[in-house]
Amino acid sequence: MQSEAPTWKEAMRPLNYEVMFDVEDYHWWFVGRRAIVFTQIEDALGASLGAHASPRAGLPPEGSLPETPHAGTRALPGLRTLDIGCGAGATMDHLKRYGQPHGIDLSEIPLRFSRKRGHRRLMRASATELPFDSESFDLITALDVVEHLDDDVKGLAEIHRVLKPGAPAVIFVPAFQSLWGPNDVQSGHKRRYRLDELRAAVEKAGLRVERISYANFAMFIPIWLGRKILTMLGRAEQAENRINHPIINNLLAKIFSCEAGWLRRHKLPFGVSIICVARKTEQYGER
Repeated sequence: MQSEAPTWKEAMRPLNYEVMFDVEDYHWWFVGRRAIVFTQIEDALGASLGAHASPRAGLPPEGSLPETPHAGTRALPGLRTLDIGCGAGATMDHLKRYGQPHGIDLSEIPLRFSRKRGHRRLMRASATELPFDSESFDLITALDVVEHLDDDVKGLAEIHRVLKPGAPAVIFVPAFQSLWGPNDVQSGHKRRYRLDELRAAVEKAGLRVERISYANFAMFIPIWLGRKILTMLGRAEQAENRINHPIINNLLAKIFSCEAGWLRRHKLPFGVSIICVARKTEQYGER
């Protein structure tokens, strides 16, 4: 567990945690990301829904689970879940459907926001030195976390270590260095990934890639242009989550969220982010 305060080169700046707490329940980016992530979680857990056991490694046949993560989802209180880089706690709100979630973050600041949401299984710790026993979690999420790490493979290897055999991890990272912009600076990112780069890091850590694709396809060009303009205008300190007109928020949320169903069976050729489902197993191949 970390005992010294992180520098803002290592963790997100305080402004971003406050913004995140204010907007992550309704802002189109977080709404869309949740739809994609929790659809992938539903598929990865598969037949374990409704059973108090570790997830099976196979994925369910088409049509056996709802297209959206909120429709017809069954609670699974027996699973032990971990959200790495839990931030202000919204992801853990949704992980509660599978069991009582645990959360870690590098700074005490986001943990305070998570406590405001009622979460108590929280620890201040580094993603590269997880304070948990080996093979202790049924599901791990690392959403926009790995890009913050100086040694991403070490962080992914820690995920491998604490996962139970056959258990999945869902990883979400920013894509394409050409999209580097003010939000990357504000958030303390070290890098953005291409598909082959993330796959190589995940596999080097000992995890088996089961699904991997770009995500947020529709917003690639608008975000690329917007970030170039913000950089040219010298607004590098602007938190992008504040740049959102209420009228278009619901539309953008629906556009981003609609990828969730598509990504269950297909891939996207490019996008603003990458979604990856990896598993601690050597028995099942990628989809």
